[in-house]
Amino acid sequence: MAEFDWKKFQFITEVQTALMANAINVSRHDEEGKERDHYSGTGLLIHMDDAFYAAERIPKDLSAHEAACQFYGGCKGEDWPRWAMRY
Repeated sequence: MAEFDWKKFQFITEVQTALMANAINVSRHDEEGKERDHYSGTGLLIHMDDAFYAAERIPKDLSAHEAACQFYGGCKGEDWPRWAMRY
């Protein structure tokens, strides 16, 4: 069994919490459903799959919080951090 990694755990927890909080916020203001991809279960699953991929690649010089902020920015349409991109 792999050793528990607090940095990965914190990263995943922060990303998941931010995505869920954002989904609630966006859904409350999306009466026409134009932004459903930002809060649908499928959309969140895709982002979480990407988060688990990224958790294995967090640069040593970034804290879990810094990495989560960068990753979450990518989910919201900002530039994706290079370290988290799938090629």
